[in-house]
Amino acid sequence: MGERKLLRGQAVIDGAHGMSAFEPNRWLKLKTKLLIKACGGLEEASAACKESCREYSVPHLSRCQRPERPDFLPIDIVLCLEAYCGLPIVTAAMAETRPAGDAVGSLRDETADVIERGGDLFKVVRAATADGQVDPREGAEIGAMLDEFFAELHQARQALTEALRPKAAPAAGAGQ
Repeated sequence: MGERKLLRGQAVIDGAHGMSAFEPNRWLKLKTKLLIKACGGLEEASAACKESCREYSVPHLSRCQRPERPDFLPIDIVLCLEAYCGLPIVTAAMAETRPAGDAVGSLRDETADVIERGGDLFKVVRAATADGQVDPREGAEIGAMLDEFFAELHQARQALTEALRPKAAPAAGAGQ
């Protein structure tokens, strides 16, 4: 799909839809730029830092969003700016790109969470229906627990998808 080239000893794919794990500067710089924009621009982001966290200058913020510069936002500044704009732009991207761990173990853990949440739900439903009716308070509690159950079920489904994903072949020369 894209042209492969070597940049400072790292494989890079140009034109790909996602950011390669091999080009951390580019995707992280893009997310930093989006975060600063979501905060209202460099001036407002700098003011938000000063007010909520610590002073961080406009020039330094600017350097942190430029791919050719080696500067990155410190995590406390990232958290401050994300709180200011209300969007986890950088941290969510970092979480999405983290290397997959033990996919099978994750599936096991997520499935255990589903079973546990289902057991808790059943106890509440059994107690709520013991008198042959469900009052509004009980209904609200059951509804909230169902929402949590479905969220756990969705996470288990995602873990299954990850466990079924083909394993990447080790890179040539890895482990040397």
